[in-house]
Amino acid sequence: MFKSKKKKKKKEIEIGSVIREMVASKGKKRRVGEVLMILMDQPDDPTLECVEVDPDELTSRTKGADGLKMFRVKKSRAKHYTPRKTLFKKKTYEKGTIVRIKRGTSIKYGQVVCFVHPDGLYSTSHEQGYNGKDFLECVEISPKPGLAQQMQADGEPKRFTANPKQCKIMEVITTNSQGEDCTVRRLKIDEEEE
Repeated sequence: MFKSKKKKKKKEIEIGSVIREMVASKGKKRRVGEVLMILMDQPDDPTLECVEVDPDELTSRTKGADGLKMFRVKKSRAKHYTPRKTLFKKKTYEKGTIVRIKRGTSIKYGQVVCFVHPDGLYSTSHEQGYNGKDFLECVEISPKPGLAQQMQADGEPKRFTANPKQCKIMEVITTNSQGEDCTVRRLKIDEEEE
């Protein structure tokens, strides 16, 4: 006996929904907008009055001193929109990024302070953002809350250079369980990583 697949319930467009035109008007790009009003001119296919928003940042677009850019579209010609570029933006290394490096059974945590070209050449990552090839120079930190720097016997911070292919970018938590900002930073460490 075969189980029937449950049909996914289509999300209803309502005031506050972010939508994209499915068909653009002549010579124009498909617009993205936030629904401000639903005009019940046709009960089966109402008109949506929208403020145009940037498709990546979802910020309102303006037209000079006239205020916000507005447009209207029929509900049947619109669908829900999610900014995929922002949502699936790949994390990259930059100064201050906290990383975990695992070599065999040993795990080390560090904060990126510099980029080092594998051939000893000048690194372009400092001005143009991480280039995908440079090694990461890190100051070793403790994974315990507070993320204190690990020090050598002479009082200098412990440093290490890491191959980015062996590193994982760590998420730093700066809020407590109630969602309030706190001064003690801590790492989000999965149980299998410990």
